[in-house]
Amino acid sequence: MIIKEIKITIDFKEVLKELGFKQVSTILTPPMEKMIKEEIEKAEGLINPKADFISFNLTSVTEDEITSDFDTLRFKTKYLSKHLIGCSRASLFVCTIGSRLEESIKGYFTGGEQTRAYIMNGIGSAAVEEVANYVNQLIIKEAEKEGFETVKRFSPGYGDWNLLDQKAIFGVLNPSSIGVALSERCFMMPEKSVSAIVGWKKG
Repeated sequence: MIIKEIKITIDFKEVLKELGFKQVSTILTPPMEKMIKEEIEKAEGLINPKADFISFNLTSVTEDEITSDFDTLRFKTKYLSKHLIGCSRASLFVCTIGSRLEESIKGYFTGGEQTRAYIMNGIGSAAVEEVANYVNQLIIKEAEKEGFETVKRFSPGYGDWNLLDQKAIFGVLNPSSIGVALSERCFMMPEKSVSAIVGWKKG
């Protein structure tokens, strides 16, 4: 399911966390606060949140392998298997904020404005996390309608889940329709994109 009408709010406090200001010893000066708020305002005009997700049955979850009713979706991973124990369905999603914010970051670096580039990068990370949370909530609602509860989302590259499995995920979804592609090493482009699985289990 392609979702293009996603409304998010870039949370100032979440941006501060991305920038390292959650440390008590890190003091936020008034000029820095002003700059961060300026960049958040700019970022709101640059992001274009989109997502694609699909739900399906899990046919088997063993201690180190997950299989589904998609022949191409078979994951060998102990971490994810442990996470999905008891789940009989799952959803996969890919979401992004688009590429314009990253272009802005490059522009700042080119112009020698490293501080603004760093701030905008943190804003982008906070923004795509908000998009991922938005999609996660849609999946939770879908699962609840069918009498399921969900487990926390889990992304390729965490634990022992091989990043190469992105190829299988992109094979059952249509991320190109939301402007997301894979590099040869299976990193997503644009960088400010998230892929994840959400397990469903009977409540």
